[in-house]
Amino acid sequence: MDVRVVISDPKSGKAYQVAVKDSTKLLGRRIGDVIEGDAFGMPGFKLKITGGSDKEGFPMRADLPGSRRRKILLTGGVGYHPDVPGCRRRKSIQGRDISQSVGQINVKVVDYASRPVEEVLGVSAPAEAKK
Repeated sequence: MDVRVVISDPKSGKAYQVAVKDSTKLLGRRIGDVIEGDAFGMPGFKLKITGGSDKEGFPMRADLPGSRRRKILLTGGVGYHPDVPGCRRRKSIQGRDISQSVGQINVKVVDYASRPVEEVLGVSAPAEAKK
């Protein structure tokens, strides 16, 4: 199961996208869980799952239990942002548990290792613009 993982670094304000081939360690986890960075090739780091979406692009919602997609009546929050206050709409939303149908997982770094995130992921720092 191929999963894209978007890793956000609160210190630098940058996000990095990593493709994970073997994501069996993530199955059954849910939004809000803190996991070890070993699953993403980041030993020593701790990452918190903050959200995601399924393979068709429907967002995951932290207050919806289960791992399947459902149509629920929303007044706001993840998946629906009404233009007029008080509007409600029935939308398809993915549950908070990670399953085979999840295509992207969003995580943020909560505990750092001795090396910086860019170095661990193998991303080079952007060259400074010439003056």
